[in-house]
Amino acid sequence: MAELSTGSETSQFAVSLRLVKNELANALDQAATQLDAYAEQGNAEHLRAFLEEVQQIRGTFKMLDFRAGERLCEELAETGRVVRNQEVTESSLGAFTQAIVFLKRYVDFAVNGEAVAPSLLIPTINLVRRERREKPLPEAYFFLVNLRPKLAAPHATGSLQNFPFRRARQLYQLGLIGLIRGNGRRGPVQVMLRAVRRFEQASRGGASWSFWNVVAGALEALSQDNFDMTPQRLSLLGALDRQVRRIQDTEGRSFSEKIPDWLLKEFLYLVALAEPETPHLQALHSLYHIGQEVREKQLALTRGRLSGPDQSALNSLAEALQEELQSVKDLIDLFERTDISEQNFDELLVSLNRIADTLQIANLADAAARTRSLEQRLQQSGAQGLQRELTYTADEIIHIEQAMRALTQHGLDSAALVDPVSLNEARIAVLSESMTALTMIKRAMGSYLDSNNDKLHIRNVGKSLIDVAGAMMFLEKEPVYQMLLQLEQFIRKQVLDTDIQPPAGRMEAFADAISAIEYYLDSLNGQSAGAEEAVQLAADSIRQLRG
Repeated sequence: MAELSTGSETSQFAVSLRLVKNELANALDQAATQLDAYAEQGNAEHLRAFLEEVQQIRGTFKMLDFRAGERLCEELAETGRVVRNQEVTESSLGAFTQAIVFLKRYVDFAVNGEAVAPSLLIPTINLVRRERREKPLPEAYFFLVNLRPKLAAPHATGSLQNFPFRRARQLYQLGLIGLIRGNGRRGPVQVMLRAVRRFEQASRGGASWSFWNVVAGALEALSQDNFDMTPQRLSLLGALDRQVRRIQDTEGRSFSEKIPDWLLKEFLYLVALAEPETPHLQALHSLYHIGQEVREKQLALTRGRLSGPDQSALNSLAEALQEELQSVKDLIDLFERTDISEQNFDELLVSLNRIADTLQIANLADAAARTRSLEQRLQQSGAQGLQRELTYTADEIIHIEQAMRALTQHGLDSAALVDPVSLNEARIAVLSESMTALTMIKRAMGSYLDSNNDKLHIRNVGKSLIDVAGAMMFLEKEPVYQMLLQLEQFIRKQVLDTDIQPPAGRMEAFADAISAIEYYLDSLNGQSAGAEEAVQLAADSIRQLRG
């Protein structure tokens, strides 16, 4: 079974599975029963019976050409042989159990025509391999693709003498740090993509160009909303940092070295999972003959269902909580304008009780306690006394809503004179407008460079920089405010007010500074991490402008 199969191949696999589904289900159930019996009794006979069932399942998968299922059974058999002569640990039993459960779910998904791919079983295969201290398999292990199509490689664009190796690696590491800290994805991936695009341009004419071209496409893929940033993919980006470091250490000489095939294959797999939304991704899909395959959008849903409750359940819980709170606010507004009926009063108490229960489930113990306290106070006052409690109730609802938002929004000042929720909303609006302005600046600079330096494209860049600087002053970010003023001065004095074209290196430094500041704003919005590193990179880039 190919890693990314066409619709007809997927259908054929599902048909084949349906013919043996009952036998497979029985064998998997028997394996689970024997494993449970071994876990309870410790009788080696049950472990032997479990491994025999696994071998039968492996034979069925081999007949179906289901390579991932066959490989998982092989790993179970090998690990079982290793551990049965020792004391079988809870860790090993957990790995065996997950393998059986995931195989059952995978078969069910495939039979029902849902999106599946062998890579979905790679984490479980690696979990079993880890029990005997074997190296993990890469995500693209089962991916079948020609790594060496006929390429029309571009010629070298110039000397590497003035290439900013250190700053380019700083850009990449800034993004990697943000991803490792787990605070969002948009900002980190964007700055990594900028760094990789520069490596792609610098590698033209070298043996590694095709690799960096694919990596740029893979980061475009990871920018798509549907992509999960799994631990394995984060580890892959860490492995790429070693290639980036080698480029810096050799001052670009490593561009002429061949990159390991497994690393190219991993990044090409991400390209294959992506929706071909950009010209670059479309070109890569055509070059490597990637057709209408299973995409990450489909696999992400299956991945969540395979490993347990759908990850969207948490989002649904938050939405339900907000809707319930809104109904309470609507009732309070109604009570302020009309008489309070017993039925509406009872509805208010029921809603508060549901909110308290949901907050408890969401581990917001303080907010849950506050909600229950409000509910009890209103019960004591009764419908007739609620009118006296409306102001207090409205204030408590604001505090409860603030506690809910505190899960994902940082930096609220509880001592502020302005309502903190309103203040935070204003802060978010300012950041959003600033991010939009920086995006427009980057587009304007791109148009300027593509049009052989037509200044008409950048006549409003200075004003936009001043606007963003004003936003930084509002947010009390003095260092970034000063940086933006220096960038505006560079554009005005060294680009707009002179007929001498600035060196390409300085224009790159300007773009790096804009990217770093954009990343910094993203961190203020709670969408990424690495604010200090971003400010340092912007400062380094601005120093390059003066050099």
